[in-house]
Amino acid sequence: MEGAYPMLAGFLLVLMRCGSLFMVAPLFGTKVIPMRIRMAITAAVTSAVFTGIGMPPFLRWTDTGALIGAAASETAIGLCGGLAARMAIEAAAAAGHLMSTAMGLNYGSSLDPIHGAESNAISSLMSFLALGIAIAAGIHREAIAWLCRSLIDTPPGASIDLARLSVGVVAESARSAALAVRMAFPVMAAVTFGNIAFGLLGKVAPQVNLQSIGFGLAIFAGGGALYFVAPGAAEIAAHAARTAFAAH
Repeated sequence: MEGAYPMLAGFLLVLMRCGSLFMVAPLFGTKVIPMRIRMAITAAVTSAVFTGIGMPPFLRWTDTGALIGAAASETAIGLCGGLAARMAIEAAAAAGHLMSTAMGLNYGSSLDPIHGAESNAISSLMSFLALGIAIAAGIHREAIAWLCRSLIDTPPGASIDLARLSVGVVAESARSAALAVRMAFPVMAAVTFGNIAFGLLGKVAPQVNLQSIGFGLAIFAGGGALYFVAPGAAEIAAHAARTAFAAH
């Protein structure tokens, strides 16, 4: 009976890595999934993955300090892996905020079921599009595949390079911020050029009262650009999320 304790400790370490991954990863970490279902999925995936890698034991299970350090390491690995992909999906929401600000629609907000926080319509639209395309592209399979690769490369309880993991997450955050600006740029440019044309027209014909249509012009220009840009931008964000899992 005592020989089963190292294997149980190894299972719990894998469970902590899987649970921390599913806490923040795209799709698994969304607020629309109830906690009980998320826990059931985590337990099922952990059982399958732990069995698939040969049920590695944690031999230092009697050392409390080593066990706590291993648990912290497993949590850090899962969080860093999930955050690297989550940032790419969040870039779509950030791009939606930039677009709505440029169009003058950022004053209206509602509860976003994905994030559990307030968000405007365009940001929610971009989030749903990016997440939907990511699911269609198999982001859930990429997450489980990343979990399997990480357990093979870094077995439960092995020492980790926390600085390298942190640098990877920071680098992915910077890339996601740049990606959000790139995705929002066409809409922001369309609104800017529309305002420039509106201003020039006002200078040419000052007797025409154009103030009443200024707000509508920004929505028309930004909405037209959004119609063409939104599918491609969401696909780029979904591809970036898959790439983040493949690169870590």
